Amino acid sequence: MAKKNKVILIIDDDPDMRSYLRKLLEGMGHEVHEAGNSRTGIKIIDEVTPHLILLDINLDDESGFNVIGKIRQLDPFQRMKILMISSLSSKKAIDLSKKLGTDGFLIKPINNQTLSTTMKKMLPELNFPVAKNIDKEFSNLMGKFHGQIVKISETSVILQSKVKFFEKRKLQIDSIFLNRNDLNKTQLIIQEASKDVSTGTYNTKIQLIGLTDNNLKQIRKLNTKKA
Repeated sequence: MAKKNKVILIIDDDPDMRSYLRKLLEGMGHEVHEAGNSRTGIKIIDEVTPHLILLDINLDDESGFNVIGKIRQLDPFQRMKILMISSLSSKKAIDLSKKLGTDGFLIKPINNQTLSTTMKKMLPELNFPVAKNIDKEFSNLMGKFHGQIVKISETSVILQSKVKFFEKRKLQIDSIFLNRNDLNKTQLIIQEASKDVSTGTYNTKIQLIGLTDNNLKQIRKLNTKKA
């Protein structure tokens, strides 16, 4: 059975419409994000990867039809579903929407029953593919990402980044801060899942293993300076 709570983005320049749709969708148990223009919408898509995008055709900054192409550049395999919303009910607009590969069309005003029925129909499709039984040869991957150390203690550091970790693992961090304070030779191990700070930003507590007495003195000096 498909998991109920999905990540949904509403891109509409009407704040009242966004608020109305948010209230309905959150009432169904979904996580909802809002954007008042295409630029903000694309930024949020890049950060949170929504399962479903409710996209208004007549945005202030550009046509929703143009935005479809930008979304597909970010998601060429069309994992994210797009539901067009508009006060336009012309056959031409609906046909163009289908031609561009959207997954549905809702005509404003949208009532609770219409949205609820549409969501129930789409829910089984709102799933991202999950890889299972991965060959061991390909299961250990290396990736690079940018982050910032926002806190340090005698046992751990807090790393703030766009990456969310869910399980225990070792990390390698190339940091001027760690190198300058002679902390680059310690083992860095994530012991618990990352915590949400804001949309698309996470704090990860990383345990410092193998600190020397000199390392501990240096950390105490750093914290004394901050105080």
